Formats: sequence, structure tokens, C-alpha cells
Amino acid sequence: MTAVPEGVGANEPSCGESRAPRPRRRRTVCLVLLVLAVLGGALLGARVTENWPFEPRRYCWGAWQEGSGPDALGDDYRRVSKRESAPPERGRQATCVLALVDPGSDSTDAADMPADGGKTPPLEYKRVVAHVGPPPRAAGERRSAWLAAFLHGSAAPLPEGLPGVVGRDRGMFVLPRECDSGGLPTVATVRPAGEDDELGSEPEVAGLLMSLVRTAREKAGCAQGKPSRITAPVRASGPEGQSGMGREEGDAGLCRIPGMRFAAVPEGRYGAHVGAVDGRLQTCSVEGRTDKHGDLVSSGQFVMTSRPRLAALFAGMRGRDGLVEGECGGRRTVFFLQLDDRLEKKATPDSRRVFARTVDSVAERLDCQNVRPRA
Repeated sequence: MTAVPEGVGANEPSCGESRAPRPRRRRTVCLVLLVLAVLGGALLGARVTENWPFEPRRYCWGAWQEGSGPDALGDDYRRVSKRESAPPERGRQATCVLALVDPGSDSTDAADMPADGGKTPPLEYKRVVAHVGPPPRAAGERRSAWLAAFLHGSAAPLPEGLPGVVGRDRGMFVLPRECDSGGLPTVATVRPAGEDDELGSEPEVAGLLMSLVRTAREKAGCAQGKPSRITAPVRASGPEGQSGMGREEGDAGLCRIPGMRFAAVPEGRYGAHVGAVDGRLQTCSVEGRTDKHGDLVSSGQFVMTSRPRLAALFAGMRGRDGLVEGECGGRRTVFFLQLDDRLEKKATPDSRRVFARTVDSVAERLDCQNVRPRA
């Protein structure tokens, strides 16, 4: 006779056995245990993906939540996380592309969406690109592409002296010093993938940007110190910040800076987006046409800033024409000017003299006497 282990009934088969009839109560218990096991596995999987059942989905390392308000996360589009790199880390580049599709489209499958760098997506698709990392280390690339895009004159400065700017189609924020790596700051940016797309109103884009900033600081291990948040109204940017297209005459100067004048500029070829103009930040982006009826292209940029975190964006670029540092009111102040080849040729007598006159004009406005660019 086979011995039965103590505590186990000889007539109590396991839940998986079927050789003997079970009382109804035992079948109910087994069913409940099975349901609990399935539910536990689902909850574990949801925890791994940071999306609990019945909760809105989260994107870009958990920074953004579905249905959180801005156009990019509202109810007008379905979200598909197209690509997400490893989370932000000091000294590393992290990118997330959030693909949006119109619910009226025939397909919401991510496989149907064009990959980054591919052909232009159909009109019903939009993509939001979030990026966290240092700006390009090479001065040339930083000057001509990165600074021109993210310190553009069409974007308004964030309130309360926060180190960033925001527009309907872009946002940029320089993270605190504890997030720096290799002598360069870490920057969070948001932009649409399409040139003519917008992300929403300035307050909405600011909300997207600041959510990304808080997540970036947490993931990169530099969330200590003062929190990054906005508590004051965000200023609007846009058409009211643009000067008229055409040659700036007399004392006005291009970018409304008296010393920023050029000779032999054809009528209607150049104009400017005049952004912030205050004691800590001044931005202007110049656009020009390749011919009388051509498209507008980026032709130049001027930046003055004494905000330390924005000034850090120019680290390692000293000694180049069009960049000079000085002290204004006891604060380190950066003056920066870049011109494309076509506009530089119109500088009289040359681009260095135009830069010197431009800096003199802005320094005079600031009552700053300690800046002497090389003429």
C-alpha cells in the first residue's frame, strides 16, 4: 500500500488532474486561481511597459501621456510610438519619434508609416521628434544647423528667466549644470518632423517640453536641485514678432539693430523674425530669397544672451569671427552673429565690421561698455 504524505488527502487531485470527478467548489477555486494567474501576468507585462490596464498610454520614456491636452497628444490623432532610443543619459543622445495618424485613415499600423529619413508621409500622418542630449560638438555644425533651428527668432523666451524658448513649431530647454557632460550642456528639444507642421499653441508646446525636461532629468540622474517648471503665462510668438520683408532702411537696420546694415540688398529679398529683445536675451533670424520669387531660406542669425545656461550653448566656439564675450552689468554676455555666403558678400566693408557695429549697437542699448569685438 502506497503511503500518503502527511497533510495531503488521498482523494484530493491537483487542479490539472481530470481522472476523478471534482466537487463544484473545487472547480470554482481552480477557475479563480487560473483567472488570477492570467491577470497577474497581464499586470506584470503592463508594469514593464509602464502602461497599466485602463490607464492612458505613455510615450517617450514616460514623459507624455495619451489625451494629456496638446494637439500632439489629444483626441484628434491616434498615437503610435514609432521609435524610442534608450532613456536619456548624461553625454548621450536620446531620441523618440512619436507618430500620429488621423483616425479617419485606412491604417493605424506603425508598419505602414514611413521610417525616419524616408519619403514624405501622407497628409494624415504627423510625427513629433523629442531629443535629449548635448548640442553638436563641432562648432560649424552647431552654428549653421543647431543654433539656427533652436534659437530661432520666431520662438519666444520662456517666462521667469527659464533657459529656453518655445514656438508653435519648436521648443528648446537647457537642463541644469548638474546634467552637463564633457563641457557641453544637455538640451531637451521638441519639433515636428514636417517643415510646415505645428505642435500646438505656445502654452501647449511648453507643456510638452517641460514634461520632457522633467523626465530627462530623472532618467539622466540629475533631478536634484530646483525643479524645472513654469508657473507664469507663456508668451505668444509668431507674426507679431516678424519684421516686414524687404530692405531695412535708415537707422532701423536689419533685425531692428541700427548697426546691422548691408549694402546693395535687392528690394524684397531679406527680412527678419525679431524674437526676444530684453536685457538678458535678444534673438533675430534673417531669411532671404534666392531670387525675387524664390522660397525663403535661412540667411543669418543674431543672438545676445547673459542667461548662463543659454550662454553655455556657445561653449568651445571662442575665437571665431562673429562671436565675442564680455561683461554687462557684472554678467557674462555672449554676442553671436552668423551670415550665409550670399549675405556675407553684401556686408560693407566686410562681415567683421558689420558684426562690430551690431555688437556696439546692442551693447549701447544695454549700457555695456566692456565689449570690444574685433573689427
